[in-house]
Amino acid sequence: MAENQTINKDGEVKVILEKNKLKAYIELIPPIGEGKPCTLEDAKEALAKNNIVEGIKESELRELVSQKRWGQKILVAEGKPPVNGENAKIVFKFPLLSERIGPKIDEDGKANYHDLGLIYNVKMGQLLAEKIPATPGTPGIDVTGKVIPPKPGLDFRLPKGKNTFSDDNDTMVLAAIDGNVTIRDNRIVVDQVYELNGDVDFSSGNIDFVGDVVIHGNVNSGFKVHAEGDIQVNGFIEGAEVVAKGNIFVRGGITTGNKGIVKAGGDLVARFVDNSRVEAGGDILIRKAIIQSVVKAGGSVRVRDRKATILGGVIQASMEVESRVLGSQLATGTIVEVGVNPHYREEYQKLIKLRNELKKNVDNINHNLQVYQRSGVSPENLTPKKRLMLIQMLDKFKELRKELQEIEERVLFLENEFQRGYNAKVKVHDIVYPGVRITIGQSIYIVNDPIKYSSFVLDDGEVRVSPL
Repeated sequence: MAENQTINKDGEVKVILEKNKLKAYIELIPPIGEGKPCTLEDAKEALAKNNIVEGIKESELRELVSQKRWGQKILVAEGKPPVNGENAKIVFKFPLLSERIGPKIDEDGKANYHDLGLIYNVKMGQLLAEKIPATPGTPGIDVTGKVIPPKPGLDFRLPKGKNTFSDDNDTMVLAAIDGNVTIRDNRIVVDQVYELNGDVDFSSGNIDFVGDVVIHGNVNSGFKVHAEGDIQVNGFIEGAEVVAKGNIFVRGGITTGNKGIVKAGGDLVARFVDNSRVEAGGDILIRKAIIQSVVKAGGSVRVRDRKATILGGVIQASMEVESRVLGSQLATGTIVEVGVNPHYREEYQKLIKLRNELKKNVDNINHNLQVYQRSGVSPENLTPKKRLMLIQMLDKFKELRKELQEIEERVLFLENEFQRGYNAKVKVHDIVYPGVRITIGQSIYIVNDPIKYSSFVLDDGEVRVSPL
């Protein structure tokens, strides 16, 4: 019978390196028989063989070896991840419409509805906004000593609009004229104001103005009011077409029927909306009620009176819909949709189509230019006609590339806006009646029983009801 043979084997050092190389671990394999255990020098040599030179934890390494912590995965080296830069920010030096809208309260506590804060006048040269530049971030380093570059903060063009200019450092926006400052298409602009002391009727005709419009009366049925800036109507809008690229404030109510529409590029404020079509690029703020109307907002729709009601119709908003009462005891069909900007979706689809067409044209011109370049013929040897064609082709190429860049920037902006839908919600401060259909993003919630004091939000792809 053969004698038993003793197996002797020295201990081993196993090095484990994370994929991103920010952490390294050691696992000590114990010796067998009369084999030698691993020493501190063995551990350091193993790290060196794996090019681990940064962030080595000497105390952990010594403890690991001295205490013979066999078979344990111990962190022995750790790098520093990069710190990404902060995006550039814009600081407005004037109160935004949402901050200043509403009647002024005098010393006696009375509300002055003649001064509602819709217009905010500025003087030529006044500072309107200041940009805080983006930061580059701080580099990191992995355990092999390789520097990890940070992601720099995103910059943006200064939001200069009509009648504004920037300082020499291109960090401040200032007013170029006296006028009303507002935000339109994400740019700061300064507009002048047109006032009408009466109704929009046969005595005035339709109004089409490049600045702001203030009407100290009603806008009567069949007439049109168009403004490049804001519109303020101190009376009612009845069966008219009122369109502003800026904000619209209506002291009375809106009843367009099927004859007209009220459309604001910015915010829209009114006492009530009845049997009307109303659209806004920003928020829609209604005091009393929205009844059997089609209402679309790029921001939120809010009805905030103590008896605030949304009854019937279709309400669409990118962010929030808020009211005290939603629907009616008669189960009137009321559709509420939030989470997708109703204005941006159509624009996005058009821009994608236009972008594809421009790319095709740019590629075609680029191909023709490359064919000419490969021909080796210098412009001096071309006929005057062909030389002119070459110049025109180069000019067109530059023009299309510039247009394509502008479209790409707008597409990126819209895609970022779509992401805001995750925060969309419907808030009801009193009761939601059966007959109401709530859609958040692509998820639908049908109200079959009355629900009180609730908020509807999107949670894990489903519409959830939670108490306010």
